[in-house]
Amino acid sequence: MYIDFARAFDTVSRPKLLTKLQAYGISGKLLQFIASFLTERSQKTRVGQSLSTAVSLISGIVQGSCLGPLLFLIYINDITTIFDERVKPKLFADDLKLYTTVKNDGDRSVLQANLDKLGQWANDWQLKISATKCCVLNIGNQSTASTYYINGQSLPNVDQSTDLGITIDSKLKFSKHINIIVMRAITRANLILKCFYSRDTLLSSELLKYMSDQ
Repeated sequence: MYIDFARAFDTVSRPKLLTKLQAYGISGKLLQFIASFLTERSQKTRVGQSLSTAVSLISGIVQGSCLGPLLFLIYINDITTIFDERVKPKLFADDLKLYTTVKNDGDRSVLQANLDKLGQWANDWQLKISATKCCVLNIGNQSTASTYYINGQSLPNVDQSTDLGITIDSKLKFSKHINIIVMRAITRANLILKCFYSRDTLLSSELLKYMSDQ
């Protein structure tokens, strides 16, 4: 299962982030520094040469900074502890994947129970899950495919998904991913060829000789 958080970096609750930092033992001047770093920030939108009026930010961490990604990792890191041992989570920034083996209705119930935990965790920490961008990829026996829900919203079953830039399908074949790479290479090669005045190798060699003589 691929889980997508909607605007995760922008919706981090700052008071709850500071609470987690305290739970990790961060206090005193360091905690005050981080709180100062997060609060009283504003942003503007640029369109061409025009700037909008400044708007105060009431949530989120600072993207494009060194400290921002670290704070987000601290905020989301404990999500991996809510699942039982039969469901294996993999977390990279705000990309969450869940793995499990489904053979019968009991396995389906266990997986759904863990998704319920995930939905509750997201509600408690104010990170919205975008169910329409989540998906379920059944690898192997397609007869085990079923419908699962997060916060009452069903998750779509798919035949393939892009995982950190790599296209993975239900048969663990990489032909589709290879085809995508080949098509990109062909497109870029055609763009390079359009930059040449001539594809005549003899003319090209004579032109290079002329340029070296100059």
